[in-house]
Amino acid sequence: MNGGKAKDFLSFQVNRKVTSLYKSFLFILEDLQDSGYNISDSVFQRHRKRVLDNGNDAIREIEELLEKLDIDLK
Repeated sequence: MNGGKAKDFLSFQVNRKVTSLYKSFLFILEDLQDSGYNISDSVFQRHRKRVLDNGNDAIREIEELLEKLDIDLK
């Protein structure tokens, strides 16, 4: 697999898994709110934004790192 396709494949897979991870954090946050924990809407939205921001930052940082690498897969 050539370097460009390998990097694209790796980038796609990492993005998919990171996105899946932060979606699961959002589901946990929703479950806590639905389970009777006293989480106000403003606190819920603040934590939701934090999860999304951190997930997007992680993806962006990984993308920047991948740009510095030459990748070859078997």
